[in-house]
Amino acid sequence: MNKSFYEKTSPENANINSKRIINFINRLEKEEVDMHSILIMRGNKLICEAYYNPFNSNTLHRMFSVTKSVVSMAIGALAEDGVIDLDASITKYFPEYEPEDGFYPYLIETTIRDMLSMTTPHNGTTFDKRSKNNWTESYFTKKPTHRPGTIFSYDTSASHVMAALVEKLTGLSLLDYLRTKGLSKVGFSNESYCISDGCGVSQGGSGMM
Repeated sequence: MNKSFYEKTSPENANINSKRIINFINRLEKEEVDMHSILIMRGNKLICEAYYNPFNSNTLHRMFSVTKSVVSMAIGALAEDGVIDLDASITKYFPEYEPEDGFYPYLIETTIRDMLSMTTPHNGTTFDKRSKNNWTESYFTKKPTHRPGTIFSYDTSASHVMAALVEKLTGLSLLDYLRTKGLSKVGFSNESYCISDGCGVSQGGSGMM
């Protein structure tokens, strides 16, 4: 985070009792919570900033599933620009992964909106995260378990496919595309990046650093 974007002030100037923050920090230490850093804000005002060794203000952390929200922002930007249709089948955008005997019917029914809401036809992630095989392709070749839009299931591979879609349509990495949409203007770290899968696609489900 670009902290220079925010005004630094005392808790009291933001109508917060500093003793409350001190009590909070003391409790973390008493309960031996393994902290990396603490940043507390109110509005655009940074009222507390602390780091625990060996971490500092320049340490990049893997944000894991926060990445999914960033992917959704990118998909929203593409939809707003009319590049994609949220109610179109996801198979429309990845014809290269169609098996010889065609896509599974439940996959053909699956829309981008289903992917975003995790009501996909898969009951979980379709790829092995330790594998260097094509994670995106696995989404279209693994047999679905149910009709899309009917069951919520935490499907990390759906977010990964969404990241692959962003990068396919824009020719940019996920974060670089969002930077063109103003991500840097809100203080987002210029050093941030996404870990890639074995095929060079940003890990849209968990890879943001």
